[in-house]
Amino acid sequence: MQAIRPSFLSGSRHQLLVFPALLTLLAAGSLRAQVMEIRSATATSTGPTLNDVKLMQAQFETFRRANLPMMNLGRGGGSGKCDEVIGRFCYWYDDKEDAPPDEPEIIKDRRRTLISALDSSYSNTRAERWTSGTLVRYLVEAGKNEEAIAAARKCETAGWWCPALRGFAYHAARRYAAADSAWTQALAAMDARDRCNWRDLKLMLDDGLLRDYRNVDCAERELQEARIWWLARPMMSSPGSDARSEFLARRLYTNFLLDAPSVHSLGFDADEQELLLRYGWPRAWTRGGFMPGTRERSITGHEPVPAPPMLPTSSTYRNPALSDSVGWRGKGLPGVRARYSPEYARRLIPLVHQSAIFRRGDSALVVMAYDVGNTPALASAAGSDKLSAALVLTRGEPDDAAISRLEAPGTRGTITARTLWAPMLMSAEVGNAGASTLARARYGMRATDLPGSRVSISDLLLFEAYDGMPRVLDDVLPHAMPSHTVKAGGKVGIYWETYNTSPLGEGIQVGITVAPEDKEGNWLRRRLTSLKLVRESQPVSVGLSDVSSRGRGFTPRAVVVDLATLKPGRYIMQLEIVAEGTAPVRAERVLTVR
Repeated sequence: MQAIRPSFLSGSRHQLLVFPALLTLLAAGSLRAQVMEIRSATATSTGPTLNDVKLMQAQFETFRRANLPMMNLGRGGGSGKCDEVIGRFCYWYDDKEDAPPDEPEIIKDRRRTLISALDSSYSNTRAERWTSGTLVRYLVEAGKNEEAIAAARKCETAGWWCPALRGFAYHAARRYAAADSAWTQALAAMDARDRCNWRDLKLMLDDGLLRDYRNVDCAERELQEARIWWLARPMMSSPGSDARSEFLARRLYTNFLLDAPSVHSLGFDADEQELLLRYGWPRAWTRGGFMPGTRERSITGHEPVPAPPMLPTSSTYRNPALSDSVGWRGKGLPGVRARYSPEYARRLIPLVHQSAIFRRGDSALVVMAYDVGNTPALASAAGSDKLSAALVLTRGEPDDAAISRLEAPGTRGTITARTLWAPMLMSAEVGNAGASTLARARYGMRATDLPGSRVSISDLLLFEAYDGMPRVLDDVLPHAMPSHTVKAGGKVGIYWETYNTSPLGEGIQVGITVAPEDKEGNWLRRRLTSLKLVRESQPVSVGLSDVSSRGRGFTPRAVVVDLATLKPGRYIMQLEIVAEGTAPVRAERVLTVR
């Protein structure tokens, strides 16, 4: 992710603080001799003054600008190959582009000198906003996040500034729950107008969401924002809303740049503010070729990559249950309104998994089995507290979320979670934050009743054949397959449940159809494929004529079939159930034979 930022050298700006003199007026009286002891009003400062460190900060940025590493890029700088033009900036996103060169040691040394001076000045002026903010900014830039937290905790500026500074430092250290609390405290300390401006998302939203957002007042927007930030979380099972925290950190960073110059020599303007809010602040800088018609070199800011779209689209916001995995995984088309690259998921990959929904009264029970054995960054952390595995079910609001976690998860595992029987969004997440790797599956699931039929059927849950036959769902869970892929010539178990069957026992006809995918990727060429029955769960007969379970209103069943006749390829397996006097109901499962 790059943004070309034209820069022209200019003089440093310095803000002089003038302190009023303290005058002591002595009333005229007798001419007797007087003795008056005079002491300094405050202790003599042993560190640099505020003006000293402001000058040092401006000189550091001038020095950095002159010593940035060179990097010639094929885009920007007048090439016209911009994904978006924001005022004087050319912005493009390319996560395959070469990484920028390492920062030169001379710049790192000069930053360390600046941090030392800021720290010395801060020890005498902890109520000074400029010093505290600039110190925390450069500590984070230097990767000294714990020192930034310590400095933010010492802040004594009144109002919202100090909690906001703590929120920024906690966010940089990936302590998102603590950052959430600090940001909430900061917003509460603002007046209503400032709080509304800080939360404002108009620059970040797509056209569909923007229309709805503009049509309500600030108080009503807060409800919209809560839903947006919940759906925006890259990892819904993590404590704290890191996407919201990132946005508020960007807000505070704009204050840093208003208070003190950055690499840009033209000053911080509305164009740069929009760029920063939408895509974050650069973590690296380089110089490129000369700007057209000038003798000044272009300066490029490099934001972290990969950086997927930061916020949900309007369609996902309105109905997350209709979203698909491609929409959640995609990097977005040019013109994405905002991007975010979470530190814990610099590698965001699809999770190998299988999921299925089963009905439990007015609740839905979702089963999710996964396998991360082929991802070294995750497999190496299996069985330790470094690896996390969770299943999240939500209808779109943080208050309705059902979150289930595994303790000490392995490379393979099965997780279940329950929520209301209704359409939902599922997010299955297995991650190792220390390795910045997250395997995720996120898409909508349709828990609905079929119109026109008394009975309904669950999803199909594939399981590995074992010495036994499952009679209920709990028997299947230890053997659930972590994907829809089976070996050619192998066997696969299929478990399902039929609901609202007669507890007195009624006849049920079961049919299994397998259809290969045609060349156009459709499932039009459906045909019956011979599947050799290996074992049957009583009372299923060879002909797959069944009788519903007696004494209860649903019928769990399982079969194991031999796929020896299937050639490698993609198939759709369809199970059809016909109960007495009802229309057929069907469940399907995509199957890959390798």
